[in-house]
Amino acid sequence: MGFSIKSKYFAPLLLLATPLSHAVVAGGIVSIGHRWPADSAFKKLTFFQQIINDGGRDAHYYWANQFYFKQGDGGYIGLQNRGNDVHAYNFSVWKAKSWKSENCSQFDHEGSGVQCQLVIPWKTGHQYKLEVSKEGNLVTGVVTDMMDGTSTTVGVIEVPETFGKLYASSGFVEEFSQGEGQLSSCYVMGNQSSVFLNPMGDDKTRASQSTYTYGNCNDPYVVQAACNNDACINTVNNLGAVASPSAPEVSIVNGKDLSAETLANMLRGTDLVVIRASDGRWAPNIYFPQPDTLKWKSLFVDHRASYSSLIRVNGDLSRVSKGEQIMYMSDGSSWKKINAN
Repeated sequence: MGFSIKSKYFAPLLLLATPLSHAVVAGGIVSIGHRWPADSAFKKLTFFQQIINDGGRDAHYYWANQFYFKQGDGGYIGLQNRGNDVHAYNFSVWKAKSWKSENCSQFDHEGSGVQCQLVIPWKTGHQYKLEVSKEGNLVTGVVTDMMDGTSTTVGVIEVPETFGKLYASSGFVEEFSQGEGQLSSCYVMGNQSSVFLNPMGDDKTRASQSTYTYGNCNDPYVVQAACNNDACINTVNNLGAVASPSAPEVSIVNGKDLSAETLANMLRGTDLVVIRASDGRWAPNIYFPQPDTLKWKSLFVDHRASYSSLIRVNGDLSRVSKGEQIMYMSDGSSWKKINAN
């Protein structure tokens, strides 16, 4: 299809949180930029998206389309995978006054406004049309399954009289697992893939798009995004608790022990370090540093040497042999093995 890859590193939107043995809030992953003709102003914006892979029942993804009002604030409309096979539509407007439909309520996190949401069993592989239209001071969000023609009004939201027409938009993909469901690593995020087609204003003006990846899990082996003239695609890959080839590796001197100090010094500058042993690059003993000052840091052991090594971790010994790959993460009190599932 002639897609060109674009990747850009960006400051994380969300900081690492600290519940129990989990470590990563992935947050925003992919951004989709829209370019409209100069001085555009619309009564309706229409977005198109298709979710090919929703990440599975343990994932929490939001495929969102943001929109903005002249002399006003903004909002978004999109599809969500809320985990446990629950799919939903979400439609929100910041600084909104009230609502004229069911399934809506006020929100006051990350700003304030009105949010409307419906649990709907939308389907992967289907293409959806998501429309936001403004008549007077009422803004309506409608989602249509373009494969079966089913249309659903997600909500009707009342905005201040000062809000003007719709004039700008963008899109994003985020993984919002938090609390007890929070990810233990960026390398166990659920597989995701989606397509965002170019949006339209008032059914006649089409925007162009661009995309980039960013955030806490911005690894080129985990997240990819690309665009052509008609659409932007993106993917998230579950590496199964295996560090990507782009992760930094510790230097090993053959036959010499790998010290806790060496690993601690490397981890101070990054969230994950790979210990990759091979013939001619083997350490008989690998000493893990104390976990208390390295909370939420990870070590990945990729053992390819013919001789086994002893991992000295949590006051115990663990033997690692050729072909074994193990990822550990510090929870502040001990080093935990990360489950690939």
